[in-house]
Amino acid sequence: MVSITSASAGSVAEDYDFSRFGTIVDVGGGRGTLIAQVLSRNSAASGVLFDQPHVVEGAAPLLKAHRVFERCQVVGGSFFESVLEGGDAYVLKSVLHDWSDPEAVRILETVRAATRPGAVLLVVERVLEPPNHGLSGKLGDLSMLVNPGGIERAREEWDRLLAAGGFGLLEIHPTRGMYSVLEATPV
Repeated sequence: MVSITSASAGSVAEDYDFSRFGTIVDVGGGRGTLIAQVLSRNSAASGVLFDQPHVVEGAAPLLKAHRVFERCQVVGGSFFESVLEGGDAYVLKSVLHDWSDPEAVRILETVRAATRPGAVLLVVERVLEPPNHGLSGKLGDLSMLVNPGGIERAREEWDRLLAAGGFGLLEIHPTRGMYSVLEATPV
């Protein structure tokens, strides 16, 4: 996950406009690669890096290297239990594809409980193309099924999953990389 995020964080941070958010909460953000890229491009924003305690304890060197450590709170916890409240944007990058629908809905419900009116959810994932298109996405789907037991999803599947978790899909923003940013709001 670290190598995949390192390769894709720059394109996500450049290709999606994060400038309208004051506080960005990176849920399941690992050691901070994506939030560091986002904050380094958006000097007025602050961030929260949220992941399991043993994961985020190694985040400081990367956040300091990107000169965003002072603007990024590091919080350990479980996205199955609770997520820090007060964010303007909640980012789930490569989190939901690790889980089957019931577990993914639980994660979304936890984020939804922390999301105030006017905040958005940004799901950074692959969006599977129609049949006979997008071979790499389909191979990624097969890999997710065999390895962690997760699933890549098509737009219609994302619509249903987000709705089940308390969100409505507004728009899908493609990036230059393999990921899209699915922007959703609480319903």
